[in-house]
Amino acid sequence: MATLVVELDGRTLRFGEPRLIRIGRSIDADVLLTAPSVSRVHAELRPVEDGWVLVDSGSQFGTFVEGARVHEQRIDRPTRVQCGPPARGSTFSVAVEQVAPAAPPTPVPVPSSAPPPTAPHPPPPQWGAPSDRLAAGPPGQPAPPALEHTQVLSLPRDTVGLPGARSGPDLLVVAQGREHRFRHPAQLRIGRAPDCEVVVDAPVVSRLHGLVAAVPGGWTFTDQSAEGSFDQGRRVRTTRFDERLDLRLGHPVAGPPLSLVPILSAAEEERRFARRRRNRVLVVVGAVVAVLALVAASAVTAVLLTRDGTGGVAGGGSSSSLDVLSSAELDSAKAATVLLIGETDDQGPYAGSGSIIRSDGLILTNAHVAQPTAEGLEENYGEVGRDDPDYLLVALVEGDDEPAAPEYRARPVQVDGVADAAVLEIYADADGNEVDTGTLDLPTMPIGDSGSLASGDDVTVLGFPGISGSTRLTVTTGVVSTFIDVDGLGPRSEIDTDARIAPGNSGGAAINNDAEIIGIPSALFDDGTSNVVSGRIRAIDAVRDLIEAAEAG
Repeated sequence: MATLVVELDGRTLRFGEPRLIRIGRSIDADVLLTAPSVSRVHAELRPVEDGWVLVDSGSQFGTFVEGARVHEQRIDRPTRVQCGPPARGSTFSVAVEQVAPAAPPTPVPVPSSAPPPTAPHPPPPQWGAPSDRLAAGPPGQPAPPALEHTQVLSLPRDTVGLPGARSGPDLLVVAQGREHRFRHPAQLRIGRAPDCEVVVDAPVVSRLHGLVAAVPGGWTFTDQSAEGSFDQGRRVRTTRFDERLDLRLGHPVAGPPLSLVPILSAAEEERRFARRRRNRVLVVVGAVVAVLALVAASAVTAVLLTRDGTGGVAGGGSSSSLDVLSSAELDSAKAATVLLIGETDDQGPYAGSGSIIRSDGLILTNAHVAQPTAEGLEENYGEVGRDDPDYLLVALVEGDDEPAAPEYRARPVQVDGVADAAVLEIYADADGNEVDTGTLDLPTMPIGDSGSLASGDDVTVLGFPGISGSTRLTVTTGVVSTFIDVDGLGPRSEIDTDARIAPGNSGGAAINNDAEIIGIPSALFDDGTSNVVSGRIRAIDAVRDLIEAAEAG
């Protein structure tokens, strides 16, 4: 008999009986994917007379096998499936495993005088009891081994909850490659103790490390440990969440990860999107009111400044201009920030960031994103560890700061490995069809002047760091700490900043308060204790010649 084997996120799912297997982001899916770009009902694995067929269920961003979009694909060999654009929680592997039929058991004769054996009644279930751990055996016998990284689908799923009306999203908990599902409302304990609903067996995890409790509309996490729980390096005491929360237990970097993912129904998600649309309208209205108020205040100030006929303020003193990055300028910079996705035949996909600097499709990024084998990279920054991709997919930002499906292909036209900078040019759509770049009208970010910067000036960093699997654009702010002279690149060619920079930010934009690019986020500075203490930005003046050469063709 053939068994269908699905592997994702370090877990192995086995389906022994032929039945319809649902794939998607709904908590009721048999193969549950958590990436935001995955549809709630994305695809199906359907049994046929002599095997299995993968069928797309009309998903928004499509289903891909070996880079090609498919609507129906027969599974006759090990196959890697990508649901939507590449992101953590969007891929799985599927294969058919032939299992030889087991020999029928030899019946054991029972004396006619003996009463027929009866099975003992199982103990009643406990609220929140995990279903993917086997119970201990009879007294005096060792407990059976734990099911590590394997979910046996013949066991009931962990979806028990507390009595009461459902008033919030259900919850998916992923820890040590295993998933646990809970219906809202529920209460669960997380820790090293074997009686916890979610057991995380690691030395840095306390026996009772944290508590998760349902509240109307969402969930709360409360830390109970001495070592702490950390969200993006910051210690968490008590936090309410209704969207994905990724924590590290016991240590901000080396602690085992714990993902808490609320799963909404389709109606709930539609209501959430509607609220976000209303909020965006309110933000725009608020911005207009603020601009009108600023204009009025400026007019009053102008009257006061000219009242004595000399341009001075009555009573002495001086005035200064307010230099801040407005929400409109930030939105414009976001629109010109792109997610870049590269892939090689044997090393899988990787992602970076870029900035559109010309409306016909020129994109500024890092050399280690565009051409990882570029001359000068390894000598100055160490081996990147991947081959050059044939092209990079380009995904623009859409609503809620999320990248849309990849729309274009781009390839490098100028690369400088020593400066770790490159300029890409869009040449085709995502399917490889040639694009007339003269018809493109893409949003752009203007090039600034890093030479005018001073220590203490504001800096804003944009990019797609892929924090805890998220694909959203991130914006972090800080100040210029100092400038570094890099051999071969000249004075002030590197900017040191306290703005948080993660690996996926590579190639994004560092902008000033006029929303002009003053540098490219390129590297992290580590103090040797695994704590990142500053970010390094390649100053835009050091790569200006590269940009001008790309613009000149």
